[in-house]
Amino acid sequence: MARNKKSYLANWQENWASLVLGAVIIIVVGLLIVNFINRNKNSQIDNGQKTDISNQESSSGNKYKVTAGDSLSKIAKDRYGDESYWPVLATANKVANPNIIYVDAELDVPSKSDADQMKAQMIQTSYKVQAGDTLFTIAVKMYGDGSKWTMISTANGLGRLPNGNPLVLADSTIRIPR
Repeated sequence: MARNKKSYLANWQENWASLVLGAVIIIVVGLLIVNFINRNKNSQIDNGQKTDISNQESSSGNKYKVTAGDSLSKIAKDRYGDESYWPVLATANKVANPNIIYVDAELDVPSKSDADQMKAQMIQTSYKVQAGDTLFTIAVKMYGDGSKWTMISTANGLGRLPNGNPLVLADSTIRIPR
């Protein structure tokens, strides 16, 4: 009798574990299906009417879907009237190789005023340090990548504090390598 009771408890534990595992699998599969359906709903193309958004300006910018034959300079010419804005598009979209963009990729196109500001920062070769600035925050402002703070430190031969952090003083002007 004791043996049957142990066998019954072992079967009950195995059955309970199988039930819980089955429920988890069903929930995960259900979530994957819902995600798939929602993603497909959001990517549907509308009625195909073309709208001219090149002259519209907004603080958030616009989206552009890459088509065959596009390049960053061509898109910059279409949107800003000047091919020299292609580095702005590359920076805004974190394009590693500006010679390679993929068809159907969706690019963020900053507004003209934001693009002008980004372009000015890209060609800027000096920076006036503000109170509270660190080399990391300066690198984010100037390059869009905080990890490039070492380039600024090396270019300016900055000293180090006892804790190893670079010494950068407010109201000083530092060189920004390009």
